[in-house]
Amino acid sequence: MVVLIFNFLVGSAMLEFLQPDSLAYWLPTGWRFDYILLAVVGSLVCISLFIYIPRQIRQIRLEKQSAETMFLKLGRLLLMEFFLFSSLIWGLNHLIVPNRIELDSPVVLFDLDEKPVSVMKIRKTTPNGVEHGISTNISSFLISANDLHSGERLWSRISTWQEYLIGGTTEGLLLLNNKKKTLYFINPETGKKEMNEKEFLEKFPVLADNLSYLYTDYAVANPDELYLYGLDGRYYRINFTTKEITEDPAYADQIRPFSEVWDDEAANKQAEVGKIEELYPELMDVGLIETGQADQQLVVYQKKRNDRRQTLALLDLTKRHVIWEQLLDAPPENADTSLVIDQDEQFAYAWTGRYQYKINKQTGEVVYQYDHKRGRLAAGQTSRRSI
Repeated sequence: MVVLIFNFLVGSAMLEFLQPDSLAYWLPTGWRFDYILLAVVGSLVCISLFIYIPRQIRQIRLEKQSAETMFLKLGRLLLMEFFLFSSLIWGLNHLIVPNRIELDSPVVLFDLDEKPVSVMKIRKTTPNGVEHGISTNISSFLISANDLHSGERLWSRISTWQEYLIGGTTEGLLLLNNKKKTLYFINPETGKKEMNEKEFLEKFPVLADNLSYLYTDYAVANPDELYLYGLDGRYYRINFTTKEITEDPAYADQIRPFSEVWDDEAANKQAEVGKIEELYPELMDVGLIETGQADQQLVVYQKKRNDRRQTLALLDLTKRHVIWEQLLDAPPENADTSLVIDQDEQFAYAWTGRYQYKINKQTGEVVYQYDHKRGRLAAGQTSRRSI
């Protein structure tokens, strides 16, 4: 009876432990640290087996134990190592938590045969102590591509600080490496290189010895058109469809579109924000997201001052009613790197750096929440409806 109870308790503990969430820590997430950690763990397991197995075989040859006993000991060793290293991996992933994970590039969307893909570069910053009164950090970078419909990761690749994601073109995803002084295009569906700089210059030889490696000198207007500022001080436009390249000083407005002039569009948007703040005085720092409906407005705002999260909500402007709202893990102080929102007819998509959300625009329910830190889908959040 004691043995049965013991086996029941041990079996239940193992069943509770051996869940997909626990086993997922043994899978690479794409970050360099995780690859190194898994490589170290795998090496330690292999070393222990190379040391342990020959000794056990020697014991069998000396007739000090049977083969069954050897396999029983080997099973106990592997089980012990599994629990030990699982605890180690879990501890390092939960205790050594970076201060922030944020977007380090625009979110680029591709519609590949009705299977849209989102690609972005992500920065993970980990505190590294204080030196001479200045806090130091360690940053690591990852480029990740996800199926926009399902949220599943298609591919990921380790990136560096000086590798820049420029945008999506018909030739592929344009990346620029300032350290290696090169540019290249990769396939958004596989992450593999499609065209290198040499092949690019063979198509557009006028740009030979004229390419800048500063990301601020490039702009993707649409998948067919790339604007760039050459080393000769001229502005160029490349049409990938017609394979034509033209030069015009007016192209500078495409690369540096920022203007100090307060235009009518900005004034109208500010007026709309003012109206919503009058209807909903409890909402702070309101940001508008186009909905295409006169009586409804999709907005993002803060519930409280110094709130570490922002809230996405659909407002009924006619009834002054919050149809639904959903908290997003997006710090408001870094608006350019902490929150990007896109939408189609049925869903809203939000990128907050660490998380990627797909939200039903009618109900506010989270269809999926992808965790870029863990490299897998997280548990979906439920929307909170107003009464």
